[in-house]
Amino acid sequence: MTNTEQTSTLKLFGVTIEYEPGERVETKSVRRIGSWGTASRLVLGGLFIYWALRQGVGWDDAIVGLVVFPAAVSLVLALRGPDARPLRLGPGGHALNILIWTVAFNLALVPTLVFGGVTQILAATRGYAGCELFAVSNWLRQRDDQIGCPVHSPIDALQAQVKGRQLEEAC
Repeated sequence: MTNTEQTSTLKLFGVTIEYEPGERVETKSVRRIGSWGTASRLVLGGLFIYWALRQGVGWDDAIVGLVVFPAAVSLVLALRGPDARPLRLGPGGHALNILIWTVAFNLALVPTLVFGGVTQILAATRGYAGCELFAVSNWLRQRDDQIGCPVHSPIDALQAQVKGRQLEEAC
């Protein structure tokens, strides 16, 4: 009897994601960031919320930022299935991350600030590495999917290097 390894692929925005269906994913609640990464996420999240409030947050902005955006991200990630390996996009994840945030900021500034602020704070309190984009989905689905973060990943890596420990690569 031979064991053939089958992988499935999902192509999203030009990035190919490979995963093995049926593999159970361990999702223990472990902090993957240190105090510097936590602080940077809290500060940036607070600044996003402050900026959104200065712009004026309406009910429609709040609903899009707190419900629609997190639901859309969770739905896209859920398409991979509950047993898919944790998502790691590699170097292309940084570029995809920048593209997503740039488009969102240009199309819907205030809802994006609300979403970004709340998810940064959630990522900080839960200790999530990578980008806050997946924080709500990871929390609701008990996952550890990550997309590279050009803002926080260097801070996390620097603290890990200073502390002399290995950083689990977030991208």
